Amino acid sequence: MQQKVPHNQYDLTFKRLFQFKEVFLNFLRSNINREWVNRIDAESLEFVDRSFIKDEFVEKEADVIYRARLEDTDIYFYVLIEPQSTADRNMPRRLFEYMTLIWKRHMEEKGDELLPPIVPIVLYNGRSGWNIPTQIFKGFDIFKDDMFNYILVDVNGLDDEKLRSRLDLLSIILYLEKSRRNAEEFVEKLSEVSEYVCKLPQVQVKVFCSWLLRIVKPQVREEIESKIDELLKKIEAEGVEDVGEFIFNVQQLIQEYYREAEEKGKEKGYEEGIQEGIKEGIKEGIQRKEEEIVRRLIQKGFDDNFIAEATGVEIERIKKIREEYIKYS
Repeated sequence: MQQKVPHNQYDLTFKRLFQFKEVFLNFLRSNINREWVNRIDAESLEFVDRSFIKDEFVEKEADVIYRARLEDTDIYFYVLIEPQSTADRNMPRRLFEYMTLIWKRHMEEKGDELLPPIVPIVLYNGRSGWNIPTQIFKGFDIFKDDMFNYILVDVNGLDDEKLRSRLDLLSIILYLEKSRRNAEEFVEKLSEVSEYVCKLPQVQVKVFCSWLLRIVKPQVREEIESKIDELLKKIEAEGVEDVGEFIFNVQQLIQEYYREAEEKGKEKGYEEGIQEGIKEGIKEGIQRKEEEIVRRLIQKGFDDNFIAEATGVEIERIKKIREEYIKYS
């Protein structure tokens, strides 16, 4: 009768073997049928301590982690040593959990903007054949071009005409969002969409009006903020009876805020102008005083180098003052 090797002994054997870089590299080249395997920089191959991903899992899983460089990219190899007698149907989930931990730790350590590639490997020695898919994600063939890219929807780049043509709740909000930093344009667009908002179901009208108030709230005087909070609560509870009037009132609030902001800006500009004038006056007064001292020293017969050292005035300026002094003496 064949003696069964204890799981932990089986795990330990392979973990010890794989700590030798040349053994691990040969393992990769022998078992991964990919062109890029031969381009791995052997010198960069680095055995990563198990605690790299999470200390509390050290005793729960038997695995090996290696990091290497492929051209200018870090690449991780995560080998899960699976000593169970039958295939584990949770394997895709288990692998993905550990891949996530590796990504998290890598980002903390390296500060890269993009996630590094991870090659998950299962080393299995069970009695029954491996009868579960090796894909981690369902429908990978369909979504493989989208799985590891994210789709960017930049609100600023959306086409106004397309948004206007749809005029569902989201399109209306995105249409307005594009102009939220321009009060005049925002108010104008608000007028455009008013009639369409009125036609929305009441539950969507509530969402729109709540969003609109939250846009406006940071832009009003403090004494009005509490009123907006009260109105938000009322909208959530009762909805909006007259949407057109509501939007008109919000437009007035926005316009009032920006009129006040513009006036404050003008006042601030006037005050800054006065302050700048004072600074310039002081500067000019200092310069005139310096010139007077330089002229007196010239009258007394001191040379330019002595005057520069004594007053701190640049020598070129002293020469210019001397020329003017001689000219008009």
